[in-house]
Amino acid sequence: MLLPKQQQICSDKVITFQIDVSHMKIDDKPLRYFLAVFEAGSIRTAAETLRIAPSAISRQISGLEAHLDTLLMERTKRGIIFTDSGHMVAAHARRRIELDESFAVDLATARGAIAGTVRIATGEGFVVDLVNHVVRPLRDEFPDIRLEIDVAGTEKITHGILRDDYDMGLVFNPPRTADLELLAEDHAPLCALVPPQFPLAKKKACSFSETLGYPLALLNPHFGVAKLLANTDQGDRAARDAFLTADSINVAIHFVLSGGGITYLPAFAVSRQLRRGEIVAIPMTDDFLNRVPSHLLVRKGRPKTAAVRAVTGVIRDRMEAFGAAWYPDEHD
Repeated sequence: MLLPKQQQICSDKVITFQIDVSHMKIDDKPLRYFLAVFEAGSIRTAAETLRIAPSAISRQISGLEAHLDTLLMERTKRGIIFTDSGHMVAAHARRRIELDESFAVDLATARGAIAGTVRIATGEGFVVDLVNHVVRPLRDEFPDIRLEIDVAGTEKITHGILRDDYDMGLVFNPPRTADLELLAEDHAPLCALVPPQFPLAKKKACSFSETLGYPLALLNPHFGVAKLLANTDQGDRAARDAFLTADSINVAIHFVLSGGGITYLPAFAVSRQLRRGEIVAIPMTDDFLNRVPSHLLVRKGRPKTAAVRAVTGVIRDRMEAFGAAWYPDEHD
């Protein structure tokens, strides 16, 4: 393929030339494989995500480097280092993939349907309410939309949003960063989750310090709840005295269900157990604990497809229903 003729003035002569870029055409597969490695930081991790052999990725990237006649990455003892060309190719790959996805959605829209895949990352505590209040209505109203839901901790969700791994993320107590755009917001108190037989279960509200005499199950620091508690006056004591530290909300919940002790979560994380009377949720009265935000976030500047806008609208309309029956009247 030849680009249009270009002219360059040299002294008093005009030189006309053409640029041949036919060799620059790149197939989709090596671009997608390279972008997966670029975003994952390693071939092995990318291979696990794509569910293919690492050798297949290596072959595609080697072929891409040969095709472009440039080195895209260097393998060192400390891991992969991407060259300037590698960064350029990754940016091009991301733009191209987004353009292809946008075209597919626009084509579906032209046919009168709102369609496309929407990737949502959510905290473990949102799953039940997300399925009950969002997923089922979306299926009925927008049958051509496909959802991919990834359950993760706050750090993974926010980092994934910024890397465009997800179209949006639903996060409890999210970090503040200028690169994230807020699409919807709700507030709820953090609760002490208590076995019904504990004396604390008789209280209608409590402070953080009132809970510290009981065996505690805390979440790992990458959870928003853990960061919230760590910033309180009693955070160090709680971390020091905790009987159990878990990487899963379900582990902490089952610790309470077993009668072993208490943990801290918003009430919507245990809506089923509350309905059954298996757990008592006591709102906490401390500053910063009595009104904690839940945010629906996207990367600032990321294009929003019709499908993303449709999903956003449903979540925004229904966030207040997340566990609302279990909060006191001041919940809004």
